[in-house]
Amino acid sequence: MKTILVPTDFSEAANNAAEYAIKLAKEIKAKVVLLHVYHSSVPPIEAPILVPSYAELQKEKERLLHKKSSQLKKNTHVEISYKAKLGMAIEEILEEEKSADMIIMGMRKVGKLSEYILGSITTAILGKTTIPVLIVPENAKFKIPKKIAFACDYNPGTNYKTLESLNELITAFKSKLFVVNVKNKQEMVSVEEAGAGLRLEHQISDINHIYNYTENENLVEGIDNFVKGKKADMLAVIPHRHNLLERLFHKSISKTIAFHTDIPLFALPDNHKSMAAYLLS
Repeated sequence: MKTILVPTDFSEAANNAAEYAIKLAKEIKAKVVLLHVYHSSVPPIEAPILVPSYAELQKEKERLLHKKSSQLKKNTHVEISYKAKLGMAIEEILEEEKSADMIIMGMRKVGKLSEYILGSITTAILGKTTIPVLIVPENAKFKIPKKIAFACDYNPGTNYKTLESLNELITAFKSKLFVVNVKNKQEMVSVEEAGAGLRLEHQISDINHIYNYTENENLVEGIDNFVKGKKADMLAVIPHRHNLLERLFHKSISKTIAFHTDIPLFALPDNHKSMAAYLLS
């Protein structure tokens, strides 16, 4: 059965991601698993307080998950289950993903209304997961992704087979794909990049797509402007050692413009399990 894993810490960002996951699951007839990972803090020996037992903690976390799942089930027919686990968040999420086809996580806003930052857990998951991760900004609301932008750098080492997941998403929603490559005025297309482009075309030849090139000295600003100009509903990327994600969501001391978005980010791992049965069965 098709399964979406939604880690939650009950924050506003996590709650919004869960709402998004329920609406997506309804469209593709998937089920949702809410996962809450917690740890038992040990107070100083001299602290005169009672420490809840594991059983008490587990019961309380399950109560919160039950309440959240009941709220999410209203007016939907989506199957929702939940798990509360004692442990380390990253390890437990990666363990649970073995039974999932996609992870949906929230991304919190900071500072300005539309400025976001990736948390350390999300960043770590992106570096280790074998399945796609859909990252939902705190202000993003679900809508059918009719326009999907794919930021591509034509890296010769990119494994474009990971785009099978994106292809299937596009097929399921009859979306249009806008492939965008941002270069500065001095950059020329190399032979290696041309070869990567051919491999990319082979992978997406069966879907509705169009190639776009745009000039901008700032990669983040270039992608940002393109997404807004096309009014894209989703941005897809294949992170290479987090470089792109870090540039998109973290301001540097050189005053790189942080990515401003209210659309989800579909992060595709280089090594993933097929989603063919996930979206199209």
